Amino acid sequence: MRFKDKVAIVTGAANGLGKSTAIKLASEGAKVAIIDIDREKLEQVCSSILASGDEALAFTLDITKSVEVKDTVNEVLKKFGHIDILINNAGAGWHNGRPFKDLQEGEWILDLNIKGTLYLTHAVLDNMVERKYGKIINVASIAATSGIPNLAVYSASKGAMVSFTKSLAMELGSYNINVNCVSPGLITNEAVAPASNGTFLGRKGTTEEMALLIAFLASDDASFITGSDYLIDGGRVLGPKGA
Repeated sequence: MRFKDKVAIVTGAANGLGKSTAIKLASEGAKVAIIDIDREKLEQVCSSILASGDEALAFTLDITKSVEVKDTVNEVLKKFGHIDILINNAGAGWHNGRPFKDLQEGEWILDLNIKGTLYLTHAVLDNMVERKYGKIINVASIAATSGIPNLAVYSASKGAMVSFTKSLAMELGSYNINVNCVSPGLITNEAVAPASNGTFLGRKGTTEEMALLIAFLASDDASFITGSDYLIDGGRVLGPKGA
């Protein structure tokens, strides 16, 4: 029970990686506040966690709205008293690949992929700094460092996530706050990862495998790790298979 008495916020928790991460943290004792814009799926995740005997609160929220973000964080603080862990997972754009020249400004997804993370992080920092404790994990992508054609804006937004992680880690280290990043490659929501010739392990990764890495970084087992970006891609970017 690595997270007994710990409080975690997980964004984008209605499905995929956010869902797997919330379930993993809750299963190890965390009280989880899960956030997503999809009310129906989010409530299903919350019900599943509660049915397992773990503790969770669901907040339907558009994280691009700064006032709503602050209000939600205040609600979490009223309910649980403090915030120990923030998982900035919410984002979009991976499945909308098109040449940058064909995109309209309204399709640039920067508010969600960048501002949402900034709003959530800024809203939790006073509590973490005051208590001199915190774990912040940002979800980026292999696109942040390798780039991916037809995903220029997505790649840019994830590159910003990595840079933000490193700078914030420098600012917050003296407050005993660890800030790290995970950069997934080919990840599936399926329980058993299908074969893929896009990785050197010959298969896709699963959201459960990613959740294991995030849980490690959110735990005190990783107390001397900060400012790092962890690739979790089955070796996809190592050579020709990463093209």
